[in-house]
This record gives sequence, C-alpha cells and structure tokens, in this order.
Amino acid sequence: MDKTDINEIKNQAREILDRFAKALEKVKTKETEFYVDREEFERAEIKGKCEDFKLELLKNAPQKDGDFIIAEKGKWK
Repeated sequence: MDKTDINEIKNQAREILDRFAKALEKVKTKETEFYVDREEFERAEIKGKCEDFKLELLKNAPQKDGDFIIAEKGKWK
C-alpha cells in the first residue's frame, strides 16, 4: 500500500465516522441520566489470575494509595 491508498482509506474512515456521529445526534432518548443502582458496589475479590493482574497493574502505576491508582485522565501514558 502506498501513501495515497492509506490517505484515501483514512479519509473514507473519517467520512463514515462523521456520518455515524450525525446519525447519532438524531437519536432521541427519554432519559437524560443513565445509571445502574446496585446493592453491592464492588465485586468480591477472588484469589487467582485477577489478583495477579491487580498486583501487576499497581506495580506499574506511577502513583498509588494502597489498592487504588491515583491518576488524571490522559496523564498516565
């Protein structure tokens, strides 16, 4: 693929996304706020792979407070 093909594909993709965004603007909803009300706020932690993932994620986090990552949207890259 040469640069002309890549640019043409990018332009087509942008046009598709723009048309989709315009179509979404026309969608009307009855509710203005969406949320789920649950009795339990968090899932119970189980031993195993999930715990390993959590430990790895916390190990890589630049700032943390116990089991929580301290981050601003877009800052952690």
